[in-house]
Amino acid sequence: MRTHRTSPHARSPHHDAPSRPGFTLIELLVVIAIIAILVSLLLPAVQQAREAARRSQCKNNLKQLALALHNYESTHRVFPPGSLGFPLVWSAQAQLLPYVEQANLHDLLDFDVPPLTFGYIAAAAANEAAAKQALPLLLCPSDGDRVPGSEFGGLSYPACTGAGLKNDGSATNATGVIYSKSAIGFRDLRDGVTHTVVFGEQLLGDGTDEPPAEGDPRRRVVELSDGTPTTPAACLADAAPGWSGQRGAKWINGHYADAMYNHFHPPNSEQPDCHNGYHSHALTAARSAHEGGVQMALCDGSVQFVSDGIALENWRALATRAGGEVVEDAF
Repeated sequence: MRTHRTSPHARSPHHDAPSRPGFTLIELLVVIAIIAILVSLLLPAVQQAREAARRSQCKNNLKQLALALHNYESTHRVFPPGSLGFPLVWSAQAQLLPYVEQANLHDLLDFDVPPLTFGYIAAAAANEAAAKQALPLLLCPSDGDRVPGSEFGGLSYPACTGAGLKNDGSATNATGVIYSKSAIGFRDLRDGVTHTVVFGEQLLGDGTDEPPAEGDPRRRVVELSDGTPTTPAACLADAAPGWSGQRGAKWINGHYADAMYNHFHPPNSEQPDCHNGYHSHALTAARSAHEGGVQMALCDGSVQFVSDGIALENWRALATRAGGEVVEDAF
């Protein structure tokens, strides 16, 4: 009878593999710390990449508006006015709609009545409905799409009326390219198309009509009463009679509160913008959510980034169409 002998090299089923110790608490904490460091390094890079994409889209929006201006001028021989005159305060941006692939929306509008209701002067229902649409082309993706609490579509790209020095920043007979009842064409740009701004950037208001004890003061505007001229003395924030957080609230309206601005203050100035109650006069700055400066559309169709540190004389020179200034190191 043959007996089975267990080989001395055979392993018990309980010893098929060596035991493996798990992570110690210290090793686990080290791994978590490394992951946290990597995430902290990665997030700023992701945020910067997203902001770069938003800034690029913002630049493209301005580019499209500048090219639309060229097409409008070739048809009408002038640029669109910043307003058709009270109460027909239609913005230049509204008049450009057919040239930015918004012809259907433009065709719904009645330009023979005000864009929005003013007191007893009623606007067409189609105008009111159109004004409530937020148009991506008119909005910087680094900002919002409307003023908080407003039912209307906002505007990030106001038209430049000039340097803001003549007649205390008047919206009429201004030194820029687009202003109330303007009729300026390429023939009038004696400073040259490459040194004349037509559209800039603005930050939408924060919807709060109070002195900016809290929040971002750049998103509120000093507002003088009625038709008061906006002199530097009258616009001092410490003596301001009122404030508005409604800047850029309505892309359809052609006045300083919404669709026009000037270069009185440097880009992203710490001095707040100033309007009067009629929005016929203003001392303003271009303002953006981009770090270090603002983007500008020039009359040659190009878009340039202008640093916050630009010399004020150069900044104001860029806003005039025929000032005869020599612009140096602007971009």
